[in-house]
Amino acid sequence: MAQNFWLAICAFVVCFVLTLVISLATARTKSDEELKGLVYSLTPKLKDDEQHFLLRPAVLGTILIIACIILNIIFW
Repeated sequence: MAQNFWLAICAFVVCFVLTLVISLATARTKSDEELKGLVYSLTPKLKDDEQHFLLRPAVLGTILIIACIILNIIFW
């Protein structure tokens, strides 16, 4: 079992180092306009101000997490 952990650690480190080296060695060929919609930091953020508060994903997700916690406590 310990060998599996060491192998996973080595694979992660090799993958991380290779990704870093390849990313730094590759020239940037696309402009910010070409990357818009593909890269998170360049994509315009949507505002949910005009929707009813129950239709917003953050509010709905919070309600569902609270419901799951309550059900887990009840049926423990």
